Amino acid sequence: MFDGEVDTWRIGTPEGRWAGFGPYYAMFPVNFARYIISEYSNLGETVIDPFCGRGTTNYVSQVLGRNSYGCELNPVGWLYAKTKVSPARQLGRVLRRIDEVSASQTGGDRDPVNEFQDWAWCPEVLGFINSARRNLDWRTSVVDRTVASLMLVYLHAKLGGGLSNQMRQSKSMAPDYAVRWWKERKMRPPFVDPSKFLKSRAEWRYAKGFSAAHGRSRLYFGDARVGLERYNCELASLILTSPPYLGITNYQYDNWIRLWALGGPELPEWNQKYRYANKETYDALINDVFGALALKSRADAVIVVRTDARKFTLETTAYSMDRVWPHHQLFGRKSKASKPTQTSLFGDKSEKPGEIDLIAIPQGKEPPRGFIDVATCAVIS
Repeated sequence: MFDGEVDTWRIGTPEGRWAGFGPYYAMFPVNFARYIISEYSNLGETVIDPFCGRGTTNYVSQVLGRNSYGCELNPVGWLYAKTKVSPARQLGRVLRRIDEVSASQTGGDRDPVNEFQDWAWCPEVLGFINSARRNLDWRTSVVDRTVASLMLVYLHAKLGGGLSNQMRQSKSMAPDYAVRWWKERKMRPPFVDPSKFLKSRAEWRYAKGFSAAHGRSRLYFGDARVGLERYNCELASLILTSPPYLGITNYQYDNWIRLWALGGPELPEWNQKYRYANKETYDALINDVFGALALKSRADAVIVVRTDARKFTLETTAYSMDRVWPHHQLFGRKSKASKPTQTSLFGDKSEKPGEIDLIAIPQGKEPPRGFIDVATCAVIS
């Protein structure tokens, strides 16, 4: 199985129901992770993803009987990943906690503090979110984390599909733009009973149960460089990751609504720090993380990286892989999206350079089909 082929983890299976948990901007497909992990690691071995996002690598590794370690700096991604690999197992506790959050609203919870909140959610939903912000201990409680994750998944979505006024689910919209759009169409937020809505979604998510996972997953919440320094378990046989792309995605801004629901600021804060826009800083990040990975992986480990095809990001990634793993062969292939990209969904129809999959493998191992030796072919142009 590889990109574009049929994925047998259907939504009617436990694996399919949990594998796609959590809308998140920029992520590689589940079937890509399944192929790489199955092909280049064995049962009981360890897989590391230092930029794990919503935990695709970790969840797939766990289901396939591998152990995994992941690092994620963004609270939204970490929350999705942590819930996916270790959700609260008792549905009844989740349903009761949703009711407790709803009953814990206090005076003022339903009152919007800005125009965006007034147009985005009905008072009942806003009251639930504010109560959740105050009462859910999502960092340490598995039940609270599961409830918080469910709330984040449906925090904003198309009408009828979530808790909000009409909005895309995957990316937080700019507040001024959203308010203007709703006003022009006279679209007030729909009435939603948040407790009833979230309990029905929890029941659907749990209806197929859980996969018979045999692997163990550990997730570090914070900078990958610190997380890798603290990792002291079995050396990895496989590295599978997709680092942030230079100057493309601002993970703070693109998740600002969900970050607010976790206790963050009421309106977005634009900070280039979270967009990885500085070339020197980006180069240092890639080199530091890959250097740390070399110390946490076996000499015969396979390293697979999906990266941006633009010249600087691609060359930075490829050169760092070649330097850190000098005795490996480096292969690459152009990766085409099987679905419309997020940028095209938001109106940008211009042609994009796409993505490149790079794989560094020990001498003698065969690369996946379609991969070209980077040393002899123009994958990097």
